[in-house]
Amino acid sequence: MPDNPLARRLITIPLVFVTFLLLTALSPALLVVGGAIDATRAIVSGKPWMTLRSVAFLWVYLLGQVWALLGLLLTVPLPDGMRKEATFRLQSSWTAWNFAALRALFSLDLEVDGQDSAKPGPILLLSRHASMVDTMLPAGLIANPLGIRLRYVLKKELLVDPTLDIGGSRLPNYFIDRSATDSAAEIDAIRQLAADLGPGDGVLIYPEGTRYSEEKRIRYSRRMASDAGIVGQVAAGLRRVLPPRPGGTLALLEATSADVVVLAHRGLEGLATVRDIWSGGMVGSRINVLVWRVRRDEIPNGRRERIEWLYRLWAEVDDWVVAQESVGGPAPA
Repeated sequence: MPDNPLARRLITIPLVFVTFLLLTALSPALLVVGGAIDATRAIVSGKPWMTLRSVAFLWVYLLGQVWALLGLLLTVPLPDGMRKEATFRLQSSWTAWNFAALRALFSLDLEVDGQDSAKPGPILLLSRHASMVDTMLPAGLIANPLGIRLRYVLKKELLVDPTLDIGGSRLPNYFIDRSATDSAAEIDAIRQLAADLGPGDGVLIYPEGTRYSEEKRIRYSRRMASDAGIVGQVAAGLRRVLPPRPGGTLALLEATSADVVVLAHRGLEGLATVRDIWSGGMVGSRINVLVWRVRRDEIPNGRRERIEWLYRLWAEVDDWVVAQESVGGPAPA
């Protein structure tokens, strides 16, 4: 996909509209074929009806893209301040739309503890990352219901989503290039996100830097095990999270005196890959979420001390996820 925004959007925007129109036109045939596939799978292997669910979610997602893109187009003539405000509102509506569709179509049972601890802002929100869709949780549970305007640190690859591309680029977010050779410039851009946080603002970052998998956990933990201190010990003992990559989190801590809020979750592992979704293990699952706040005076000041603090914090997330598995059964494979 081209790096140039105009060239990229000339591909992704028409693709969304064409795909939506084709999917809508073909929906009667897809319902028949999908129903036959799902019925056969249900009879043969007892699997949930995933073809129809997947087609329905794709259609709802594309419908959201269409109206969000049209809304973004209509806001272009507005003055800068009004355009940003309208974009924030569109972002909230669009993320709420996707989150509600996900819960309804996959019959997800959501249990959240500590949600109100995320307010007031400003906050630095540190979230576990274990799924293709857990990026919806910060908006669905923190930004939208609590009125906190989150700034996002997201991977550059997500710019293929045109609504996220256009809307996200209007607002104070940063799309990090994980293959960049100038890591200092990437860290500095993240630092600037937190430089002017107000009482209703926050910055979201995923300290692990990438989505959890067991293979990554083993590889990254072994790599960190050479550290003779707390970092190596904690990394070696992690079971359901990846060792955090501290660069971005440390940069945010340097730029602001905001409290830290942690968003831990368990149960979305069954949506980590397309293969996981197709297996149907997520249908009817319970998603447990725990949110808690760490006051700024509880966070040490030195760089090494902060790295060790972050690793201990992530060990707490790991312990909580494992404890939830012991109550609700193993996470979906």
